Amino acid sequence: MTKRSPSPAGQEAPPTARPRTDSMPADGATSHPAERVPDAPEAPRDDGTAAPPSSSAPDLAKIRLTEESEHEEEKQGAAQREAPEAEKQDADDDDEVEVIEPQAKDDLDQAEQPHKLKGIPVEDLATIREMYDKRELFGYPEDEFVKYPHNAELNDKLILWQGDLTKLRVDCIVNAANKSLLGGGGVDGAIHSAAGPDLYRECRTLHGCETGETKLTKGYRLPATHVAHTVGPIFAKSRKRHCEEQLRSCYRTTLDLCAENGIRSVAFSGISTGIYGYPIIEAADVACDEVRQYLEGENGSKLDKVVFCVFRAVDKESYLDAIPAYFPPPPGTALAGDATTADKAAETEQEAESTEAAATAGGSEKPAKKTEAMGDAVAAAADPDPEMVVKEDAPVGATASESEA
Repeated sequence: MTKRSPSPAGQEAPPTARPRTDSMPADGATSHPAERVPDAPEAPRDDGTAAPPSSSAPDLAKIRLTEESEHEEEKQGAAQREAPEAEKQDADDDDEVEVIEPQAKDDLDQAEQPHKLKGIPVEDLATIREMYDKRELFGYPEDEFVKYPHNAELNDKLILWQGDLTKLRVDCIVNAANKSLLGGGGVDGAIHSAAGPDLYRECRTLHGCETGETKLTKGYRLPATHVAHTVGPIFAKSRKRHCEEQLRSCYRTTLDLCAENGIRSVAFSGISTGIYGYPIIEAADVACDEVRQYLEGENGSKLDKVVFCVFRAVDKESYLDAIPAYFPPPPGTALAGDATTADKAAETEQEAESTEAAATAGGSEKPAKKTEAMGDAVAAAADPDPEMVVKEDAPVGATASESEA
C-alpha cells in the first residue's frame, strides 16, 4: 500500500481515492485494456479452497448477489403480507349477493336488505273518496252522527284495506306489540316472521316499550321500510277512560314518529282489538278521530297516506261504520239509503232480464209487456220521484236504522 504524506496547510487535499473496480483503472495507469496488469493468482488454502483476493477492493459480484438476495427476501415478505388481504378480498367477493336498487329516500337501509319482499304498493289501494264514488262506502243520512265537515283532500289521504299487513309496501307499518317488543302472537308474530331475525335483534336493543308509547325500527325483509312498534292497553271496563287515553296515545306517538323521520305513508293494524280485548267499534272510533285530528294539525301535511289495515270482516264493518262520521262524503251523496235503492234496482233489472230471456225462448208477446213494466220499475227505483221520497220518509228512515244496526 502506498503511503501518502499529509497535505500542507492551505493546500487543497487531493480527492479521496475510490476503490478499484474491474471497469476502473488503477491510479497512474492508462485506461487501455492491454496495459492492465493482471491480478496475481490466488494461492490455494490448505483445505483446497481459494484464498480471498489480496486486494482491498470489494467483490462487486458478491455485493450484487447479496443485494439481489435481500431484494428477493423483501419481495417475498411483501407477498406474504399481501396474501391474507388478497384472500380476505376473495372471500368477500364470494359472499357478495345481488342487491336490489334502493329507494332514493333510504338508500342505505334498502341496500343492506337484498331479500326484501316486493309487496303491494300503497298507490294501488283505493282511497276513501274512491270508495264513496264506487258506492263501496256510504255516509250517514243524519247529520247528528257526523263529527267533522267534509274534506276532499283528507278523504284522498285515508285508505281502508282488508288484507295482510306484512304485504304492504309503505314507508311504515304499525305493529300492535307487547311491552317486550320481542314478538308474540297475532299480527306481532306475523311481522317478526316476515321481517326475519334482524328485526328481533334490533328490538332487543330497545329494552321494551311502555303502554301508549311507540318505538321505530327498520323493516328488514318486509316490503315496508320501517316498523313502528306501539303498545296498546289491555282493556278493562273499570278503567275504560284510562284505556281510551292510552289507545289515543298509541296513534299520536306513532304519527309523531312518522313526521319526525320523514315517513310519508303509514299503515295501522288494529291496536288492542285482539287478545287485549278492546271493543272493536270503539277502537275504530278512536283510530278515526285521532287520525282526523292529526291530519288537520300542523304536521298533517307531512303525511300522504294513512291506511287502516284490517284482516277480519268484522273489523272492516266497524271501520265502514266509523269512517263516515270522521271522514264524511260530500253533502247529499253516497248515503246509506242509496245503497238499498241501488240493490233493489239491481234485483229488479235482473228479474227483467230473466223474464225477457224466457219470452224470447217461448215466443210469447205477453212476457214482453211484463218486461216493459219491469223496466219502468227499474227506472223508478234508480230515479225515484222527489214527491214520493218526501211522502215515504218513514220507510227510508227505517231502512237507515236497519243499516246502522
